Amino acid sequence: MLELWVLLFPLIAVIINGLFGKKYIKKKAHIFSVGAILLSLLCSLIIYVKVHNGYYANIIYYKWVIAEDIVIPFGILIDSLSSVMLIVVTFVGSMIHIYSIGYMSHDEGYHRFFTYLSIFTLSMLILVLGNNFLMLFVGWELVGLSSYLLIGFWFHKESASFAAKKAFITNRIGDFGFYIGVLLVIVTFKSLNYSDVFNNELILQAKSMVFYIFGLRVNLLEIMTLALFCGAMGKSAQFPLHVWLPDAMEGPTPVSALIHAATMVTAGVYMVARCNPLFSEAVFTSNFIVFIGAATALLGATIGLTQFDLKRILAYSTVSQLGYMIMATGAGAYIAGVFHLFTHAFFKGLLFLCSGAVMHAMQDHLDIREMGGLRKKMPITFWTYVIACIAIAGIPPFAGFFSKDEILAQTFASGHRFAWFVGLVVAFMTAFYMFRSLFVVFFGEPRDKHLYDHAHEAPKTMTIPLIVLAFMSIIVGALVGLPLENGYIHHFLNNVLVPENLSIHHLSMGLSTTLMMSSVVVALMGVALAYIYYMYRKDLPEKTAKAFSPIYKLFYNKWYFDEIYGNLIIQPLVYMSKGIWHYFDIGIIDFTVNAFGKSAVFCGNILKYLQTGKIQTYIFTMVVGSLILIIIFYTL
Repeated sequence: MLELWVLLFPLIAVIINGLFGKKYIKKKAHIFSVGAILLSLLCSLIIYVKVHNGYYANIIYYKWVIAEDIVIPFGILIDSLSSVMLIVVTFVGSMIHIYSIGYMSHDEGYHRFFTYLSIFTLSMLILVLGNNFLMLFVGWELVGLSSYLLIGFWFHKESASFAAKKAFITNRIGDFGFYIGVLLVIVTFKSLNYSDVFNNELILQAKSMVFYIFGLRVNLLEIMTLALFCGAMGKSAQFPLHVWLPDAMEGPTPVSALIHAATMVTAGVYMVARCNPLFSEAVFTSNFIVFIGAATALLGATIGLTQFDLKRILAYSTVSQLGYMIMATGAGAYIAGVFHLFTHAFFKGLLFLCSGAVMHAMQDHLDIREMGGLRKKMPITFWTYVIACIAIAGIPPFAGFFSKDEILAQTFASGHRFAWFVGLVVAFMTAFYMFRSLFVVFFGEPRDKHLYDHAHEAPKTMTIPLIVLAFMSIIVGALVGLPLENGYIHHFLNNVLVPENLSIHHLSMGLSTTLMMSSVVVALMGVALAYIYYMYRKDLPEKTAKAFSPIYKLFYNKWYFDEIYGNLIIQPLVYMSKGIWHYFDIGIIDFTVNAFGKSAVFCGNILKYLQTGKIQTYIFTMVVGSLILIIIFYTL
């Protein structure tokens, strides 16, 4: 029952806070939500230790769906991949829950916020623990629903409501493809259980089934994996469905940390990694995934260079880092992708919680142009932010270096040299814009004296999670990633993420060292350039923006994706919907329905003259009618 309790604890918290939070529990709602996720974390750690010692479980609690020969259970799968994901979700999630106690303490919807957090946690745990595609799909959709609730938590703000709808609708587009993929799985394999689907013989049979679509020769496996990956493009904010993630910053900062670091956006990476027996045989899909990952990484990084909203800088950083993870899975480096997912959870969660502490100190202002000199006012936040910046820049020996370096090396080794080069450029950009935010926010003179005078360090409920996550951001990479490409995490995940049909690319020691040094050098170059621009020659940013005005405007306006989608997709759909409403709904459907009603009214208006209210008229009518009936009867 230990595995089941991981799910039951958040469920209990949802029920208690949901039913009794508003009237009875109120400001004590965190007790149940925080307690639940800490208990789930404890269970997850015990499960991890058991898996480390060789434990594996595919537990079926009951038969959920029975349709002729197809039986889909409610079951839990415990292996090395699910145990790693459990640690990510519950550990980082617990830090965010604790942080939320201080951050949301004055909010009127306190109990509602913690209820939503527990729903989110439960959804992600269902997604991770399920042993079949149906449970994956249920968790997938619940994560989308709970993210809608959390992003739009401050529903009285129009921007928050719009962002929640944008996230929900954008994810529906990707989820439609995912739904088609799941249907193809059940039609092809006659099952949704991972143990049945991940069968090499059946996968090769699906690969041999060839179709011609618009003259292109494709096999069933390619179509299936492409459809499944559409879901990952939505959930993990990949180009061109990346537009929802930066707007999700309208939710409270703990929500941003939860969505960006520990849960929702990693769902797509987890799904592709879990389905690696399918994707590793789909060559076209894998190449497509590499392209999408590289494009997303570059897109997020270029936009992040020019933003001034602190949380949006971090949001586009997440888009870029997710591109790395997806690119790794496409190149067949599933372990490297999950490794980066693991390390990224700690330092990205830390970055967002630090931004929340800055926002808390600066009276909800997030424009970095209004900040400056905050390291003196907020020393804990400053030093933890420094650690997170070093980690995400990929500078050794912090966490991000090990996983990012491995992604670049494996991408190079797999033959995707252009994608490797894009990743190297993105590494330079990442270091630049992250240290740009560090120098502008925490160094120099205060730009808004009033805000600076009122700035203060966050309370302990907010700083303790920062310290814990900072510590993990320092040690976790070396702890599980050494020796490089052959560390503990590689051996731990090897049995799940390296299928028999996947050929792993190995590099010579000299080439591997050269690639590693190049990634470190470009990261240090990015840091140095940020220092020159924002500490030494502060006139350079404005001069550069003017010199490269068209490119700067392109990046600053997010490549005009929102405008393009608005003009080419959204507005035409709105006009078409209005036309259908006016001409079809009103002109045909409403007219037909109203015609029946008006016909009844018309007939009633005629027949009403027979109801005079005079008894002699009724008697006369009865006599005349009877005579007519008698005449008809006898004449016919």
